Amino acid sequence: MKDCAQPLQHIEHGIPPVFDERSEALVLGTMPSPKSREVAFFYGHPQNRFWRVLAALFDEPVPEDNAERADLLLRHHIALWDVLESCDIRGASDASIANARPNDLSRVLGKAPVRRVFCTGTAAGRYYGKLCEAASGLPAEVLPSPSPANAAWSLPRLVEAYRSVAEAVTPFTPPVLEVPQVVALEQAIAEAGTPLDALMRRAGRFLAFEARKALEGVGGAEEIVILCGNGNNGGDGWVAGEYLDAWGVPVRLVTAIEPAALTAEPARAAALRATASLSARSQVVLAPTDAEVTALLEAAPLAIDALLGTGFAYDTVKAPFDDWIRALNAARECGTLVVAADVPSGLSAQTGRAAKDAVRADLTVTMIVPKPGLAAGDGAAHSGRVVVAPIAYIEPLV
Repeated sequence: MKDCAQPLQHIEHGIPPVFDERSEALVLGTMPSPKSREVAFFYGHPQNRFWRVLAALFDEPVPEDNAERADLLLRHHIALWDVLESCDIRGASDASIANARPNDLSRVLGKAPVRRVFCTGTAAGRYYGKLCEAASGLPAEVLPSPSPANAAWSLPRLVEAYRSVAEAVTPFTPPVLEVPQVVALEQAIAEAGTPLDALMRRAGRFLAFEARKALEGVGGAEEIVILCGNGNNGGDGWVAGEYLDAWGVPVRLVTAIEPAALTAEPARAAALRATASLSARSQVVLAPTDAEVTALLEAAPLAIDALLGTGFAYDTVKAPFDDWIRALNAARECGTLVVAADVPSGLSAQTGRAAKDAVRADLTVTMIVPKPGLAAGDGAAHSGRVVVAPIAYIEPLV
């Protein structure tokens, strides 16, 4: 049946706004589409580019579920809702809207320090101007619709058009936290509703995201080698490998023991999931010899160090990881780009003291907050450029 032949349907909005007392920009659509109502969240159609635009604006991986989407908004002080509370509409056609009633935007504006309002499309802008602007006292800036129907606007053009949203909010700078404080923060995040396995998936995806960007920077198309330890730092590496493989980048996941023999959770679950999902382009390398590790690393344009995490605080690294670290550093001297997960292996995240064998990274993707050891002592010499992966909304918790 053609869309024009469909009857008008009365729709009640039903999806609560996303905001808190730190939200500075309010982004408004017109009315949830049928797909958005189905998934109970905004811009739910898989071809809608809204979430890809926001991810590109803030240089992050695209969020994968409603919790991650809400987290992205809150971390960046963005409130999200729609102009209309109810209307009669034909499918997802804004042009068919009749009997429109506005949402009570004071639910957001009365509690959040919103300074600027944005509407995603001309229909949203028109209804906002007609039904909401007088009460809100804030004019709206009308942005192009991210709908796939708006084909005249490419993704890069949309990103540039939406840049004013990023400029309207105050960036949050995460504090440097001591390692015990990081552990307590992770527990608080879990208690707030984001379990550790979800955090690990976000961490691994962000690690893969940064590694892929770094690989593009050196023009590499060959496989990435990921050295996975036996703990949860290794879990980040397994998740990164799963994502990179799914994105078409071949990986070699190097592990000293079988994934099923790992005891740390959620690392074991992450390793088993990655192993089961790998395509034919990638493989797990189990208990390789030192010569095999050396050969893998020498042939790789980029390698990820996911061996030891923030809990390391010793003078020496145990076998076989000491030999792996030496091979990794030697490969780096010959041109392999090294990306460290959370903290370079062999470096104390607390003091910055390097063990006898410690990774020298070109880039360290540290999770949630910076750690003092990345800048203190030997830290700067071993960490390279440090990128903080904002994998959780922590502002209310610190």
